[in-house]
Amino acid sequence: MRAGAPLAMALSLAGCARGVAGPPAELVTARAAVVQAQENPLSPLAVAELRQAEQALAIAEREAREHPRSAAARDAAYVARRRAQCSLLSSLARANQSALARARRTWWTSKTVEELRARGTSGAPEPALPPDPPDDVDLDPDVDHARARPQQPAR
Repeated sequence: MRAGAPLAMALSLAGCARGVAGPPAELVTARAAVVQAQENPLSPLAVAELRQAEQALAIAEREAREHPRSAAARDAAYVARRRAQCSLLSSLARANQSALARARRTWWTSKTVEELRARGTSGAPEPALPPDPPDDVDLDPDVDHARARPQQPAR
């Protein structure tokens, strides 16, 4: 009887361990998406979107704690993952808008200099740059700041 006690205890502990499941796969995916958005070097360009993703993840984690494996927990994790993806896309879109504005200014400046040279008026003062179109957002300082942000070590 004594020889079987350790075996019985080991089997019962193994059964308990098997019954305890980790977090739902949806929540794990949502956490990974939020971490990816946080570690994005351009994340300072989408601070509001990143904050929304973090808040949505907190809601998903609370929902998973209170109601594990429920549809509400899965839905909240889905929302958190999508908010993190929106943060990544917003930061990329803003960086691209900034690059486009910079390219337009560079093109305008080079085009104006070429026209002045062609007219033979190189000594004339350089004309002012036109204003950016209304749909352009000049985020050059923000992009430069985001690129200068030190990288965090890999985990």
